[in-house]
Amino acid sequence: MPTSPPSWGPTGSSAGWAPEAWAGSTWAAAPADARSSSASASTGSLPQRYVGTWEGQAAALDGKLPLGTFRITMKRVNVGQELGRLHQTDALGGVCVDVLTLKKVTGKQIVAGSVGAEGNHDGCNPAPTTATFAPVGDDLDYASRSEESGRPEARLSRIG
Repeated sequence: MPTSPPSWGPTGSSAGWAPEAWAGSTWAAAPADARSSSASASTGSLPQRYVGTWEGQAAALDGKLPLGTFRITMKRVNVGQELGRLHQTDALGGVCVDVLTLKKVTGKQIVAGSVGAEGNHDGCNPAPTTATFAPVGDDLDYASRSEESGRPEARLSRIG
């Protein structure tokens, strides 16, 4: 019988985990407030500082390739949940959408898994990658680890 809450996989997924499996466990028997504070501490939630709509100009290849406008609306979610959808609009009006899932919250940044949304056109990169958002003054620095996309970066300002 399990005695601790499930641990999240590397992508924040709880695939294969069913709450019923914990029904008779020490975890399920703990008082509700103890469960919620433990879960909150182990998984984390998006700090209010990041909640809202952010937009800015992006570039790849160390700033040498302009990518157009990046825009995301971040919701208050917990690790493992969808953080928002990053809309990338190029200079010709083409749009690619990435689905971001909150993976980690630290005092200096948040880390998200990013994957191309279904229905994107063929010019969009569908490969999963990791992206970070770090506060800089009132703005956020966005950085993607996608080598295929030239490691895009953007300075995003709150617009809503």
